[in-house]
Amino acid sequence: MKLPLYLLGMFSLGCSMALAEKPWSSDNDWKLVFSDDFSGPSLNTGNWSRIAYVDWPSPPDWRRYQSEDKPLVQFGKKDGATVMALWGRYGNYTTQVNQKEAKPTYACGGIDSMNTFSFQYGYVEVRAKFDCVKGTWPAIWMLPKHGGGWPDGGEIDIMEHLNFEDGVHQTIHYAGNNGKATSQTKNTPFNRNDWHTYGVEWTKDNITFYLDGKATKSMNNNSSNWPFGKEGHEFYIIIDQQIGGKWVESAGPIDQETLKKKGAAMYIDYVKVYSSEKYKHRPSKAAKPKAKAAAR
Repeated sequence: MKLPLYLLGMFSLGCSMALAEKPWSSDNDWKLVFSDDFSGPSLNTGNWSRIAYVDWPSPPDWRRYQSEDKPLVQFGKKDGATVMALWGRYGNYTTQVNQKEAKPTYACGGIDSMNTFSFQYGYVEVRAKFDCVKGTWPAIWMLPKHGGGWPDGGEIDIMEHLNFEDGVHQTIHYAGNNGKATSQTKNTPFNRNDWHTYGVEWTKDNITFYLDGKATKSMNNNSSNWPFGKEGHEFYIIIDQQIGGKWVESAGPIDQETLKKKGAAMYIDYVKVYSSEKYKHRPSKAAKPKAKAAAR
């Protein structure tokens, strides 16, 4: 059926208005400054790096089983979308704690933009879906580009999921007025088997989290040590599958058998960052990874 021209015009205008609608709630006039839809056959190294091994004698839980092995980061299709799959498995791999020689271990894949893209203030949105297996801990989060230590430099956890929980954790970590670690957090119910968009809106004195385009919680500056409003304090993005650790294993042991036979994937459809040209940064040359203060 052909539509009259005036209806086509109205339809086109409606589509344009829908596409132009801001996915964040504030009146900030941010522009799309970074995006990746993972449509290629391999990792776009202009946008990301694999999470690299570092010389830390006691790595934090999230990094313990991070692996540089190629099979743990794959690209293909899932539910009709082109995706990146970050795998968690049990098998013969190298990891942060056994870097030189593969051996039977838990291992998981992850990427970050530490050496390729960082920004201050804006809106981040990631569309993702993940397998649920006991002991897995997929995360989408951000750390400061120029350190500052933890918790002083701050941490923004856009999404963390544990085991088979029917909710996601969205959290900020920083130093309270007494200088000790403090946090603000929100656990939001969701259908763990579906695709969802996870977002965060970051301004000088406020951080608002989103799930499927709806604000879940706004967190305000309540500390003289609030790090998120310091001029030039840019953050970079981390997306990783994680396995084990005190937090996730408090609900019981890791399901080694499932991770050995099937594995557990975290699927990423796209990443988008909206910000001001003033506050986005892409280095001219990739720097070598530097050891950062352990987070979490």
